[in-house]
Amino acid sequence: MSNTTLFYLSMFLCIPLLALAVWGWRRWWRDDDASVMGRFLKNSSVPIFANIFGKVLDLGFAAVTLRALGPTASGSWSFVALITSMYLVTIVNWGLNDLAVREAAASPGTAARVFGVGLTMRWVMALLVVPLTLAGLWLLSDQMPPLSWGTQIALALLFLHLWPAGTAAAVSASFQAAQRMEVPALVVMITSLLRTITGIALVLWLPDSDSRIIAMGAVALGATVLNATLLWWFQRRLLFTAGPQWDWPVMRRMWVDAVPLLLNSLLMTVFFRFDAIILRSVAGDTVLGLYDAAYKVVSLTQIIPPYVVGALFPLLAHRAVHDRATLNPLLTRAIGVLQLVAWIGVVIVTIMADDMIWMLGGTAYLPGAATALRVLIWYLPLSYTTGVVQYALIAIARQKAITWAFLVGTVVNVGGNLLLIPQYGALAAAVMTITTEVALLAALWPTLRREGIAVPLPRIAVTGLIALTAVGVAMAGQAAALPRLATLVVALIGMVAVVWRLGYVDAAITERVTQLGRRVFLRIRK
Repeated sequence: MSNTTLFYLSMFLCIPLLALAVWGWRRWWRDDDASVMGRFLKNSSVPIFANIFGKVLDLGFAAVTLRALGPTASGSWSFVALITSMYLVTIVNWGLNDLAVREAAASPGTAARVFGVGLTMRWVMALLVVPLTLAGLWLLSDQMPPLSWGTQIALALLFLHLWPAGTAAAVSASFQAAQRMEVPALVVMITSLLRTITGIALVLWLPDSDSRIIAMGAVALGATVLNATLLWWFQRRLLFTAGPQWDWPVMRRMWVDAVPLLLNSLLMTVFFRFDAIILRSVAGDTVLGLYDAAYKVVSLTQIIPPYVVGALFPLLAHRAVHDRATLNPLLTRAIGVLQLVAWIGVVIVTIMADDMIWMLGGTAYLPGAATALRVLIWYLPLSYTTGVVQYALIAIARQKAITWAFLVGTVVNVGGNLLLIPQYGALAAAVMTITTEVALLAALWPTLRREGIAVPLPRIAVTGLIALTAVGVAMAGQAAALPRLATLVVALIGMVAVVWRLGYVDAAITERVTQLGRRVFLRIRK
């Protein structure tokens, strides 16, 4: 039995498991009876589980498509997917996601109006960005390799997906504000499953790279339409009934208020993935395909923070207005937990990079993708920290400071990539990602101090040194011909033990884990 067949069987097995999970959830969970912390745990853990489920499916899909396309065609597909899914979707959403959550969470009675006006704004922006993007691609056509006919058709399909993508984002913001994030999580799981089943079937059936790229664009469009349809249906049943609304005074205010949030999102997108555009211009689709393979692994590390911060954001917005004194302890705890997770991820990926890339794309992507991955992953702890900090600043209405910081980060990133990528390729892009995170936190630091937001930088630095030591121990073990997995386990246990002993793990978490360990030990003794 082939690996693809096993993967398909696993996906079909997920269908009854999803149905069972929904039945159990509706039977035992009561949102009205949940505490504030219970809602927070639900709104962070359920979407995290759903995203992990989706990322596993994405990895399975990537393992098929990377081999079927090869580095060059994979680079072409990643280029058009990057333009639409990151840049254009960001512009279409116009920072309205965070603004809608903030307004609807503070005043639930306005949720339907905020949704309707925001939906209209997204649809209008989609009408504007498509012709502007086409004009920009035409102007830059002499500086980049030409797009194949299949990639051009896929790009057209991805343009169409901007409207349902904006609709899904508007509905998701409504559920986030209502602290019902399990609903979008369920929809994501359903659509991810169907998209993966259909996408793999088409990629394996079609004969050449261009037709496969077209199929991937069509599947992306279909999945987004289904996602938006299901979310809107759930919103009508569980929250409110509302459609697009034209209210020019409200739209004008929201457009202006959301500009800093748009710039934050857009600048963050620029300094994270603008390196891909430069790589394609300078080195071509093959090098971009190798770098994109490394980024597919890195994307797994972004599963946890968006949902932890997303669940935290309504609490931050409420406490910023009604209980400012409790804001800083909540932030410090969130940063501390995410830091430990981030450094564990750094150690695992650094040691296992070759194995991860081989499992994902095969030998065609080695050693280039693995080398880029080993460097790129060290941006993670800083990224986790700035992710929490920026939402704290949004909650206290200081988003303009984030815009300034992202502008600094973008200048550092774009300038460094333009200078270094022509000589050092994907390795320079990975180094500049880390450098940009340092510049971003440095630019935020003055505002953080003025607002009394504490970022435990000494603790982060010491934990980083411990992680670096763990990597060194594991590499030394491999040099001594010890099994890679064994050295990884020893390094991780040693790192966590030292961090725990230094008191860098939150006291409440330490107490909970200790109690759980005692219960398990007592049960074993019995």
